[in-house]
Amino acid sequence: MLLIYVRKNLIMRSLTKADAPASYSVIDKYRDYLRIWLPWADATKSPDVTADVISAWETQYEDGSDVVLGIFEGGEYVGNIGLHDMKRHNRSGMIGYWLAGDRQGRGIITDCVRALTSYGFHNLGLNRIYIHCAKENAKSRAVPVRLGFLQEGVLQDAEYLHGVFHDLILYGLVKRNWDHGGCVCLATPDAKHEDSAMEFRREHLDCGESWIHGSGGLIDADDYNTWLEKTATARIEAPEGRVKASTMFLFAGGRIAGTVQIRHTLNEELYKSGGHIGYGVRPSERRKGYGAIMLSLALAYCRVLGISRALVTCDKKNIGSAAVIVKNGGVLENEAADENGNIVQRYWISV
Repeated sequence: MLLIYVRKNLIMRSLTKADAPASYSVIDKYRDYLRIWLPWADATKSPDVTADVISAWETQYEDGSDVVLGIFEGGEYVGNIGLHDMKRHNRSGMIGYWLAGDRQGRGIITDCVRALTSYGFHNLGLNRIYIHCAKENAKSRAVPVRLGFLQEGVLQDAEYLHGVFHDLILYGLVKRNWDHGGCVCLATPDAKHEDSAMEFRREHLDCGESWIHGSGGLIDADDYNTWLEKTATARIEAPEGRVKASTMFLFAGGRIAGTVQIRHTLNEELYKSGGHIGYGVRPSERRKGYGAIMLSLALAYCRVLGISRALVTCDKKNIGSAAVIVKNGGVLENEAADENGNIVQRYWISV
């Protein structure tokens, strides 16, 4: 699972089969508009077709060939964006995108392409990203130009749509010319994250901290692969006396800035003081706003899990954490003492 923060109330995330009805509904509503430039629109005839395509995307994400994300504004699905045809040897990939007709003209696609380009350069290690648009599609062509992509050429008669050949304008960008920095995203831990994860762990230890909130016990993991296997198992099978949970890394650029754990359900202990979401920011990245972004992305993941109301708790003395929760819509229900006598504040957030 991958979730990328774009701006307030706008995120991109991996799609699941549960998203198929919403995706199909948008495609069907704007079919006449989409089919002008998108050859697949006519073939998307039912939610079942969409579900099959999403399954293929999940496989492609796992094998590293494609990253396809839904665009969500205020929790509502409004379009798609993807980083396709990635070539690991050449470290290159192609961005494609589409947006619901009623959401255009507000910079959504520009901001999403900016964030995905940053993800490609800083998180995937790409060196070149390109976009090609039909010569007559002025709106689509404006996006790469706005972001500093250079027009590299014209692909003559490269696309055949509705009985007509269209030239494609090719826009390209290399990492050395990208000055927008990295994106902020949540990603499921992977073997390739080992060096970053253990460096993240060492920083906490060097600062004298004995726990990393939302990390699934990373502080005690001398062996990363053992911890990785443990967290992978916890996503699909609850350990004895616990609940299923998804542990994820928050990346700021290519660096791990924090960890978050989303518990799929609540047991008695979590209902009292632990809540659905636990999260922590590394010492060197605190007070930079990452906590609020991480919680907003975690709440988006709660929607994927079918959680309609999320419980988030914090120590009453932790004023900063309380402010983050309130900023994300938290409503204080009550305060209760935990097993150590600390006063815990319990907030509920409508997801």
